[in-house]
Amino acid sequence: MKDSATKLILNNGPDALKVETHPLHQKNAALGNKAVLYGKEIWVEKGDAEGLNVGEKITLMKWGNAVISLKETKPDGSIELHADLTLDDKDFKKTKKLTWIAVDEKTNFDITLVELDHLITKKKVEENEKVQDIVNPNSYISYTAIAEGNMRNVQKGDCI
Repeated sequence: MKDSATKLILNNGPDALKVETHPLHQKNAALGNKAVLYGKEIWVEKGDAEGLNVGEKITLMKWGNAVISLKETKPDGSIELHADLTLDDKDFKKTKKLTWIAVDEKTNFDITLVELDHLITKKKVEENEKVQDIVNPNSYISYTAIAEGNMRNVQKGDCI
């Protein structure tokens, strides 16, 4: 498991992976479609998982609501989550909205994400300032994440 993701087990999720077709972009059909996998085990962002509590209703984007039934923090700091899907519940107000991808060893793969920020920490450099004092040491951050299989087809210049 990657440092940036937590596995969420859906107690009443589909036993086998199922596939549906969804638009790449809700408001721009010209971008095409993608396959979306649904499964009993899904990946959610670790930061999202840390903020969840037992009994809390969440919305799994493009799927539906679920209620957290178990949250256990392991000795290594990882979190184990379980939830029950409540797909008949269409009340999405006041729920945390989580993006997710199905756990699928055949199609999931590691990617490196890079975040860039300003190199200099201030708008105007004064004449007597040393460059090392105003350089942002966190202007380049990279980390490994899990990607769904559809990302293998992304080309330079594609809109995602």
